[in-house]
Amino acid sequence: MTEARATPTSAAEGPADEPQRRVPAWLLVVMVALIGLNLRAALGSIPPLLGPISDELGIPGSTQGMLTSLSVVFMGLFAPVGQRVAARFGSEATTVAFLGVLAVGGLLRLAATTTTVLLLSSAVSGAAMGAISALVPGLIAHHIPRIKGLATGIYSTGLALGVALAAWVAVPTAELLHGWRRSLALWGVVALVTMVAWLVLVPRLRRHVVHPDPDEAAASHRLPWRSRTAWWVTVFSSVQMIVGFSGLAWITPYYASLDMPVADAARLFAYFQIVQLVAMLSLPTITDFTRDRRPLLAVSVVATASGVLLMVVAPTPLALLATGLFGFGVGGGSALVLVLVSDYTSTQQQAARLGAMTLMVAFLVGALGPVVLGWLHDLTGSLVAGYAVMVALSVGLAFTLPAFRPGRTLE
Repeated sequence: MTEARATPTSAAEGPADEPQRRVPAWLLVVMVALIGLNLRAALGSIPPLLGPISDELGIPGSTQGMLTSLSVVFMGLFAPVGQRVAARFGSEATTVAFLGVLAVGGLLRLAATTTTVLLLSSAVSGAAMGAISALVPGLIAHHIPRIKGLATGIYSTGLALGVALAAWVAVPTAELLHGWRRSLALWGVVALVTMVAWLVLVPRLRRHVVHPDPDEAAASHRLPWRSRTAWWVTVFSSVQMIVGFSGLAWITPYYASLDMPVADAARLFAYFQIVQLVAMLSLPTITDFTRDRRPLLAVSVVATASGVLLMVVAPTPLALLATGLFGFGVGGGSALVLVLVSDYTSTQQQAARLGAMTLMVAFLVGALGPVVLGWLHDLTGSLVAGYAVMVALSVGLAFTLPAFRPGRTLE
């Protein structure tokens, strides 16, 4: 594996000393995977423990959903905050700071004796997750440019694994640690360890940061709202989020409503997640050897649309094929968006600006997906209508593909 890119900032630093100051690319890949693992764990840890949490705190059903949706909303709101802080202090140091905030959000759950404190912890965790998410594509593109596709795929896989791992260990750790509060707070400890590990690397990384020119520095606080390129990436990402969040929220209830045993429906959802991981790792890696992203984007769009369509027209006999295509499409598409952020920007500052705009809009809009499906379910008595809307949105993504030609820039 290659070494992380280095750009010495001082002429006094001799070539003989330079290799000792570089951070190995493999170590940075491990770190972005670990950071990714932290950035979704808070979303996966609460649902398995919702029963005992609600029983003890007396949380009504209308508020239960807020424990997750509040995190998603704050992820969207704080993506641009992370970008603005990074414009002043650098992405490397800002990542340390918000990993600390994420640790505080997790550890705050030890004191969650009221619903208000638990909701506050969700908001704080979401704010940190959103801020860091806006910075990671730029960090990868700047420090690991030769394998940015592979690194992006591993980071995306870390995001998905964070949800799955947090959900998987939630109940066992609650039993082992004698309470749901300690189980939830465990991820605050993981975030704290990750912060310390990243902090150790920051001095070496910052030696090789190229400071922006004055024009770029002046623009680094502004999101690229006037850029057509930024809007194409944002639209693609937002539709991916709507469809993907809908799958996460409703696959198990959908198949259970079709008289499939709940255990089988849950296994189908696990299969959906596994296929996502395969796509997240494989499709971005291919981009290290290609220049035009449109064929891979087309694969993800066709897979998503085909999978959701099969869930509508032949959900039970083709359940494995339908959910497999659905998972491959949304998993690959969400990871490829991060590659596009790197492709269409030339500096860390630009990548942070584009990432912040994309994530802010995509998270806020994406949170509507499960709500729309739930509303259509209440209106029609079935989830078929909601998934039909997801088919239409997925097909609509095909019309955006010509815009993602090689050589586009943010300006």
